[in-house]
Amino acid sequence: MFSFINFLFFSIKYTFRNYSFLRILQIYEASNLNIEGKILDLGGNNFSHNISNFFNGKYEIQYADKFPKDENTIKVDLEIDADLSQKYNVVCIMNILEHIKNYKNVINLCKISLNQNGLLIGSVPYMFKIHHSPNDYFRFSSQLIFEELETFGFKNIMIKPMGYGVFSNFYSFIFDYTKKIPLLNIFLITLSLLLDKLFFFINKGYVIHYPVGYFFTANKD
Repeated sequence: MFSFINFLFFSIKYTFRNYSFLRILQIYEASNLNIEGKILDLGGNNFSHNISNFFNGKYEIQYADKFPKDENTIKVDLEIDADLSQKYNVVCIMNILEHIKNYKNVINLCKISLNQNGLLIGSVPYMFKIHHSPNDYFRFSSQLIFEELETFGFKNIMIKPMGYGVFSNFYSFIFDYTKKIPLLNIFLITLSLLLDKLFFFINKGYVIHYPVGYFFTANKD
């Protein structure tokens, strides 16, 4: 119960900053990880709202994207590029796989960019709106994520469904509209989470059937 109350106040804090529910869930999971060393944020640019900025620990981030916003960001086409010629302790793929038609290439690029036993951290949306960046191709289930990572030789695969149920999902769906009304989302997200918590007590399997997205980690074998 304490963890739920902690998340409730965490959600209110970032809702006040106009973050989507998916982004709040991802930041919450990231903030619970302690990271050391060099991170490759694959598909990311140097923006303050990047999920990779919310890890705990001492680390430095290298960004890589097809459309780099500054000269320090590596230019990479995730559909075709096969090697960045550098190794990292951690590789992040946050909200990337759904935008890449050749997503297997991304997983392979993650593997060859990691040091031995390096950590892959990723997240994908599931019950979430179409969001072109510039394209939106897929939604990944936990089973598919596990099987693909296993196929590429990753170990210690952990996949967590993010979300609390149908009420918070509904809030996520209407967020883009309700955020235009000051403070309304503070009330809506609080009510949605409390209702979902009530349904969770009735049915313990309630949460896993309605994920807003998934957060996953794995180690390079």
